[in-house]
Order: sequence, then structure tokens, then C-alpha cells
Amino acid sequence: MRVNFKRKFFKITRLVFHKKCFFVVLIICSLSMISLFYLLQWNIICLNIDIENRLNILCNEYSQGKAFGRLCEPLCNNGEISALSCESMHKGKFAVFTALWNNSLIVIKSHRIKSEYIPLQWTNSNSSEVYPNYQELVEMVTQSMLVNFGIQKENLMDHLYPFLGDYKHEVNRELMINLWQLSQDNEYVTLMINQHSHLFPKILSSCGTFYAVEYAKPISRLNIYSDRPEDFYARIHQAKFMLELLDDLHTTFPDPVHVCDVKLEHFGLLNGRQVLLDADTVFPKTVVDRSVGDGRECRKHSDCDLFDCRSLCNKVLHVCDTPTVNNNLQIVCQKVFLDSGLLISRHLPSDMNRLIKECANPYLSQGRQAAPVQFHYELANFFNEFLRMVAHPENTVV
Repeated sequence: MRVNFKRKFFKITRLVFHKKCFFVVLIICSLSMISLFYLLQWNIICLNIDIENRLNILCNEYSQGKAFGRLCEPLCNNGEISALSCESMHKGKFAVFTALWNNSLIVIKSHRIKSEYIPLQWTNSNSSEVYPNYQELVEMVTQSMLVNFGIQKENLMDHLYPFLGDYKHEVNRELMINLWQLSQDNEYVTLMINQHSHLFPKILSSCGTFYAVEYAKPISRLNIYSDRPEDFYARIHQAKFMLELLDDLHTTFPDPVHVCDVKLEHFGLLNGRQVLLDADTVFPKTVVDRSVGDGRECRKHSDCDLFDCRSLCNKVLHVCDTPTVNNNLQIVCQKVFLDSGLLISRHLPSDMNRLIKECANPYLSQGRQAAPVQFHYELANFFNEFLRMVAHPENTVV
């Protein structure tokens, strides 16, 4: 009798154990599938098949006369563009992939799916769709550039859309929709308006809402987690380039430029210079000030921020009414030098380590004050001296 009881007990125990294992495995698989879905949805990881599907849609639109630009033929018809490879870690973009164009490496981007763009048409009182004519579109784009980018340029349409001259005598509704959608892509506009600048990769061509830019090697591919002296020297070199880039952003434009989403992977090397690889949130200071101080309701300071460009909430009126309070240097010190680990090393002198921490958090303000320009000078001097010592160790004073 006791033996039968034991057998039944062990049988029940095994059954319960197997059920528990089944439910644990089911939960793990479910969580894995959900995680994979969001990783793909946010483009943190991506698959080449997604790129093929999106290009098939684009090329179908081109064949139907709904996508325009000089990139369409090489991308869709004559085979000049090949070896497409998906690029991950691009949250917020519909597509980013590398390709070969006549044996040169390029990057092709698209900001969002078509349904997410503000439509060109509107509905009148009779519930009919109304489209602007070309001159009205020009005025719409002009006002959008002024409000969103602080841009005023003669021949603005020719600057934004170099391919427009190919269609001057046949500007139809589909072409105007294409132009209007591109005008809503912050990165496309920033790069096209600054084609002369060495601070950004150049746009080579476009097709629909996809555009090709020069390839720049991301500096995030440096071995930032190695503490070998040669790896740390390479990181110091990039930090020096980054300060030079920040200086150019502040001094070479009529209105200083703010970078409001700063990550290590947003910086790259092109023709021996450092450039900004992601210009989605690059704006003139006046535009950022207007955005963060637009009078909207707030309860805490972060309610007023534009990504990394920070402001303050008026705790009496509970509205955002303060211009940007931090600057590019503060953000880079915090997000790149410290958070990404670019300058975290045993080789960094303690006084420089302390300076970078003060730069990231000026006056213990939780990053809500601008890093003083003196910090820029002190860091630049240290980087230059450090690199000089490495290059000529015989000149080092002991």
C-alpha cells in the first residue's frame, strides 16, 4: 500500500513539474517574441528581407509614376546599386541600409512610412479633398522651412530638390506629394540645405522618400571597452575631433546649431573629419528655444525637453516658458564621454575625469545648465597635449 502511494505521489509530482516547465517555457517564448517584435519595430535590429520588401513597394510606386528622383533608375532598374545590407540601431527611422553604387559604399535612408506624413490635401466644407497648386505648395514649403528650421533661402525649391528641374514642365499631383513628404524629413532638409558643409555627409540622390548619402564610418565601432593604451589613444583622438565639430556647429552658422539627440553612434568619420551621421534633431538655437519654451503645460522639467535639449518648467504657472538651458558640450560630456564610456579609462588623469564629470553636470544642475566655454578650452588643451606626448614621448617632462 505504501509503495502504491509513493508511486502515485511521484507521478503527480512529475506531472506538476512538467506543467510548470511547460508554462515557464511558454512565458519565455512569449516574452522573446514580444521583445523581438519591438526590437524590429523600433529598428534596434533589422532584417534584410524588410529592406527588400520596402524597396519593392518603392519601385512599384516608381513604375506607377508616384515616386520621383534620380536615385530611382539605379535603385530599381539598371542594377547600378547592389549588395544591400540592413543597418540596425536606428530607432525612429523607417529604413537605413548600406549598398554599393558603382562599387562605392553608400547609405540609403527613409524617415517614415507614407501614412505618417502630414497629407498635402485638406477637406473642404463639402467633404471634398482639395490639393494646392504648385505656387501654393512653394509657399507651404517656404513657411515650413522658416518655422521648423529657421531657413530663408532664394530658390529654395531648387536647393531642396535638385531633381525638380527634370520635371519642371510636368509638375503633377504625385510629384507635389513627393516634394511635400520630403520637406517633412528633418534630416533630408538639414543635409540638403548644408550640402556645402563638411559637418554632414552629402546627399547623393533621392527616390520618393528614400535618399542616398555618403558613407561615413561610425566611430562607435572603435573598441571603447578596451583599456589598452592604443585603444584609449584612438578614443582621445575622436574626442578631440568631437570638440572641433561642436565648435564648428557653434561658429560657422548665423544661428548656433544644437544637436538634440546625442549618441556615440551618431558620429562618424568621412574624409579624415568627424561628421554627424544622424541629423534628425539638428536645429538652429532659435528653433530649439521656441520648441522647448512654447508655453505648453508641464509638471516637471522633463516635460519641456526636446530629447537632450533641456529646459525648465515654470513651477508657478506650470508652463514651459524657458529657452534651452544646456548646450552641446554638456550633452556630449554626459552622453558620449561618460555614458557611452568613450573616455572612461584608468589612463585618464584624475583631474580630467573630474572636469568631464563637472562638464556633464555643471554646478550640480542635473544637466540643466550649459557647460562653461572654459571647460571646452581645458578639454581641448588636454587632448592636444596628451596626443602630442604620445606622438613624441621623448619630449615628455618627468
